[in-house]
Amino acid sequence: MNKVLEFKNISREFFLNNNTLRILRDINFSINQKERVALIGSSGAGKTSFLHIAGLLEPPTTGEVYINNNLIDWNSDKILSQYRLNDIGFIFQFNNLLDDFNATENTAIPFILSGNSKKISIEKAEFLLSEVGLEDRLKSFPNQLSGGEQQRVAIARSLINEPTIILADEPTGNLDNDSSMKVIEVFNNLVINHNCSLIIATHDMDVANSQDRILSIEELNL
Repeated sequence: MNKVLEFKNISREFFLNNNTLRILRDINFSINQKERVALIGSSGAGKTSFLHIAGLLEPPTTGEVYINNNLIDWNSDKILSQYRLNDIGFIFQFNNLLDDFNATENTAIPFILSGNSKKISIEKAEFLLSEVGLEDRLKSFPNQLSGGEQQRVAIARSLINEPTIILADEPTGNLDNDSSMKVIEVFNNLVINHNCSLIIATHDMDVANSQDRILSIEELNL
């Protein structure tokens, strides 16, 4: 199987009041194409740091990160930006939709930033929004959408550059159980259909159990 992301001996340390706080300890991990992994653990255990390193948002203290078998060079901002734009999709608990842009425009922005024309970007955004069941909400602004609908826009946006992996940090944390499971069902189907992988950090065991594999951050840190 093709590994889309791999950690080799990853550690992450923070220095606080002359003390060293080790959040991640010598972690080895890999995820294959089209695999869906749930990352669970208590608050403060390191799930967000794990996702930030995987998303190339912050470097590890020690260890190596590979994306599509390529060793990441943390000293090149240009290379890191290219990976984040083209290979990694992000979804957060707070979906970060832009209030002044409608659902289609919010979805299209990353594709436009990749150098595509606005016309092609809008067409692709409308297609993805239809895939997540929002074909009747294309022109709606974030404040006109429910929480579940906003997360569907975020899912569509994360897929528009056809990433190899999507990283989701508590994407259903602000939703009720029914909305949460509807969003996850849409999410799981799209990840499979678009041939990408998923790491989803969650406290919700129903969400975790819907994935291919469950990882405990505490067990990874042993």
